[in-house]
Order: sequence, then C-alpha cells, then structure tokens
Amino acid sequence: MEKRYLVGVVLLVLMAALLIWGLPGASEQDSPADTATDTAGARVSEPARPGLADTAGYDHYRQRASELGPMPTSLSGTSVDGDLQVSANGDLLINPAIRQVFDYFLTALGEESLEDIQARLAGYLSDQLPPQAARQAWALYEQYMALRDAMEQLPEHDGSVTAMRAAISQRHDMQQAYLGPEVADAFYGLDMTYDRYMIERQALLEDADLSPAEREQQLANLEQSLPQGMQQMLHDTRAPVKLEQRTQALREQGASEAEIRALREQTFGAQAAERFEALEQQRQEWDQRYGAYRQQREQLINSGLSHTDQQVALARLQQQLFEENELARVQALDRMHAQTP
Repeated sequence: MEKRYLVGVVLLVLMAALLIWGLPGASEQDSPADTATDTAGARVSEPARPGLADTAGYDHYRQRASELGPMPTSLSGTSVDGDLQVSANGDLLINPAIRQVFDYFLTALGEESLEDIQARLAGYLSDQLPPQAARQAWALYEQYMALRDAMEQLPEHDGSVTAMRAAISQRHDMQQAYLGPEVADAFYGLDMTYDRYMIERQALLEDADLSPAEREQQLANLEQSLPQGMQQMLHDTRAPVKLEQRTQALREQGASEAEIRALREQTFGAQAAERFEALEQQRQEWDQRYGAYRQQREQLINSGLSHTDQQVALARLQQQLFEENELARVQALDRMHAQTP
C-alpha cells in the first residue's frame, strides 16, 4: 500500500505540472495568455549565474542534429510538449512550456545518450524559434541542467515535517539562484505550491493536539487555500479512489454487477465505466496468475533444492507464466512479500 501511495503522489505532482497551463481561477501568471503579455516581459537576456550563458555548445549540437537517426522509441509518434513563444522583438518569453520542452527530450535518457538528446533539443529550438530566442532557450537549458545536477546532490531527509520543510526551502533557494525568480517561478511555482501543501497536510495529520473534527476542518481550509485548478485536480484524482470504495461497499452489501455498472456510469460516464470494467478484469486475471505463481514458488522453495537450483527454477517459472515486461513487477512483489513479517 505504501508503494501505491507513493505512485499516487508522483502522479499528482505530474498532473499538477501539466495543469500549470490553465488553472481556472489561478493568478495571472498561471495563464499562458497572460504570461505572453505580462510575465514574459521577463526575457532571457542575462543568465541567473555567470558562466552559464555561453551558448557555444548550442552551435555544436545544432550542427550535429542533422546527423541523427529516427527519434527514440519512447518519443516516436509523439508531439513535443510545450508551446514556445517569443516577443515582437524576437526574445524568448518566459513560461512553463520551456521546461516542458526540455523534459520532453530528456525523457529519452537511457534510450540514447545525453549528447544525442541535446542535439535533438538544439535542432528543435533552431527550427521553432528565431536565432536570438533559440540561444536564450539554450542558455536556460544549461542553467536548468546545472540546477538538476546540483539538486541530485542534496542529501536525503528523514521524512519528518521539519526536515521536509527545510528540504523544500533549500530547493526553492537553489531554483532561485540558478534560474532567477521569474524563471524559477515559471518552471517550479506550481510544484512548490503542491509540495508545501502536502507538507502542511502531513503536519496536520500528525498533530496529536487536534480533535478529529478540528483536523478535518483545518485540512479543508488548507485545501481551499490552493489555486482553484489544483483543488479541482485533487478532487479529480480522489474520485476513482472514492468510487472504488463505494463499489467495494456495494459488493459487500450484495449489489449486482449491473448496479455497480450504473454507479460507474453515473459517476464518470459510459465510456469510463467500460474502462473500469476492463481494468478490473485485467487486475483479476493478474491476481489469479500471480496467486498461482506464488503457490508454485512456495513448492520450489520447500522442495529441498539448493539455493542455486532454486533460483534457476524460479527464473524459469517466471518466464513461463509472465511476459518480459511483467517480470520486474513480479520480482518487486516477491521482495515485498519477503519483507512482510
């Protein structure tokens, strides 16, 4: 359950980053149209830190872009995230799309080298932007990568509210130092808002001095302090969980599958109800296969074979019962079972 919770949190953060383009009711700097007319009066003319604005590498990678082969598999058939904008003077306008473009190409790390990724990015900037704006975008990319490298060196915190508050403050300071306030807010503003919300939410959950009613009220107040778009995001991401809880309760009360289907259609519509049913069938099929595997696995472990022979037999069993792309999940579940008392 802890791993599912962590995955849920990561998905929330990713969805929040996407919503930064159009949060209803958010401040003016959260609107792409307003960004183009107001905040992107913030132009990239000087780097936030000396030494990071040298764009000689841009020319090298731009020339190399013509030598590249097809896009990596993960990006093949996709469109670049983010709509880069320029001012009437040809300057790059600051908005969240710049980071989205950088991250789009960087998602291919592991499939191809950073050198090739940077060549693809330079080629894209050259195609999409006038020369001045393209160089400004490349300068920002170098600052962005320097920031990423620096943040990867930050030590782990102990998970306490105090430590998490210190960690987020440190990240915020680094973002401001490497990128400058305007760019840091465009790149990370919504992420920072969400992180702070989650930390303060955890503090309320851990506050033993609050009664249940007081805690619920303060949690509600905290959520209402968020931008309207983020509130909607939280509501939308909780809806499937609440639906699953209601579905389980109805089944325990003896509800028919037709009644379950009606609830799903009422909540999310007919097409979504069909997807829920398909996912449920897939989950049931997986549970059955994994359950059968666990039984055979226990028999192998108790068979008296040597450790080496057991490992060989287990690997063979996994390959017989699961597809290649399922093996990592099987092995992760096995490790979880091994750690459970």
